[in-house]
Amino acid sequence: MSLTMPKYRYNTQLFALPTPPAAEIYVAGAAYRLLRVFKHDFFAATALYEATGAVEIPKIVVKTYRTQAICGLAMDWLGRFSREHEKAIYAALAGVSGVPRCLGCVGPTGLAIEYIEAVPLDHLDKPPAGYFDRMRQILDAVHTRGVAYVDANKLSNMLVADDGSAHLIDFQIAIRRRDDWLWPARVIAASIVRYLQGKDIYHLCKHKRRLAPAELTDEEEKFSRRRGLWHRLHRKITKPYRAVRRGFLRRQYRTGRLESPSAKLEDHHQPEKQTWRE
Repeated sequence: MSLTMPKYRYNTQLFALPTPPAAEIYVAGAAYRLLRVFKHDFFAATALYEATGAVEIPKIVVKTYRTQAICGLAMDWLGRFSREHEKAIYAALAGVSGVPRCLGCVGPTGLAIEYIEAVPLDHLDKPPAGYFDRMRQILDAVHTRGVAYVDANKLSNMLVADDGSAHLIDFQIAIRRRDDWLWPARVIAASIVRYLQGKDIYHLCKHKRRLAPAELTDEEEKFSRRRGLWHRLHRKITKPYRAVRRGFLRRQYRTGRLESPSAKLEDHHQPEKQTWRE
């Protein structure tokens, strides 16, 4: 009897974990079981867990950062660094309305976050009335804490609850002002944060112009089209990079190599992935 071997093996190095997230975890002494995976990409696997018994917080989100090696090179250090970075951002934003609570560490690279009963904005055809004004209040509060969100271009990071309230998630690439650093590093960091905070508002106004144009003020309309020198330079650099990256991922997907280790558990309505799945 002969066995036919697959032409290609799955390229699991493109994902943060070589296997699905842990089936069961413990947070603050309570046991939680894996329900589904929201997203599993190069940097992290983000999953929903449900408590197996009666606890104060019945559902949590656990983000497990990278442990998968690349070409034999250990990458646990990147997972630990990324986890500690996002943990520090959540600490700086503790108490901000619309930002979920950080509940602590899970394992060597995991971070437990409060689960919000809501859907990503890119899952909806149209946001509820006044949504972007409520999101602006969240971003203003985030900025007041000395943090630049940086990822406001992604609608998937903006959640809409049943009551229409806004929530902001995923602070993986957010940066914060570092008043504890020495001059001139402190001054340079503060300048970068201020610039990126302006980009947060730019992206929010851009989303509002496209999805809720009737609510857009004249000032917001002008701001949504304002692109400075650094912005234009960034687009010139990243646009060809994104095209090459999407082309590579599309080829991997079409040849059957690009299969997430947690594919059977994932929420497959992931609009970001459609750029290379099509």
